[in-house]
Amino acid sequence: MKKKYFLPFLLLVSLFFIGIYILFPQTRARLKILSPQDLAQKYQEVATPTPTATPRPLTFAEMNELYGPCVNLPTLMYHHIQDKVGAKEKNQLALTVETETFRSQMEYLKAKGYRTLGMEELIAFFDMEVPVPKRSVLLTFDDGYDDFYKNALPVLNELGLKATIFVSTGLMDNPGYLSWEEISQATPSAYLFANHTWSHKNLQTTKEKIEFEIGTADEQLTERNLNSPKVFAYTYGLVSDWAKTFLDTLGYKLAFSTRSGSVACKKQRLDLPRVRIGDVPLSSYGF
Repeated sequence: MKKKYFLPFLLLVSLFFIGIYILFPQTRARLKILSPQDLAQKYQEVATPTPTATPRPLTFAEMNELYGPCVNLPTLMYHHIQDKVGAKEKNQLALTVETETFRSQMEYLKAKGYRTLGMEELIAFFDMEVPVPKRSVLLTFDDGYDDFYKNALPVLNELGLKATIFVSTGLMDNPGYLSWEEISQATPSAYLFANHTWSHKNLQTTKEKIEFEIGTADEQLTERNLNSPKVFAYTYGLVSDWAKTFLDTLGYKLAFSTRSGSVACKKQRLDLPRVRIGDVPLSSYGF
């Protein structure tokens, strides 16, 4: 190419790629895929609580009057299920329950007569007042890590337990995360793969970004016949009013934060509490 045409050509190519970058934000986001190690660091940065005064907890009766009907239904929250050596190497200890501890926890639930429910049973309680059996729990796993398939799923299958896995759909098929093929192998009647945004973005952001993150993940799950009923978990546990509004318009029935608690109430159905489970016996949590 002649020198006098080279610079104009280079300028046109540069403008083309800048246009793509601006007009298609999903392309821009793909350049920033968070690895599981990056995500572990992000949790430390974003989810570190700011010390505040602790108000007196409401009694069940008070919650039922304000937000009811309510039910005592602990929702157990997990992230990584893996050995401690690997977790330490990857800076994931704070998000990890060791595989053998997890097995012991699940065996403990079975031995104590607990039932693991599907999300449809909580929805039936809210919408049709169908009673929730006593000694019931919900099991949830956030982010869609590949160790769920390797370490948690075999235990759940063996013991016949149900669970919901909140996946950030844009991270699937990347190193450290589940593949869509692995997700397809899980029994649909036992496992719900639900919405955890597209790129695991903090939803305390603009309306446009909230709608893109939730909407894109919703489309990707729907086209794979997943996330039915529609359930969501807020990334980093950070709830936003617009996210709740947008979830409602899309027909979402439940949404979970990381707010601590075991009481699920209908008027808080898009901001439900959970119990963060660590690498300790479940008896430590009063089960």
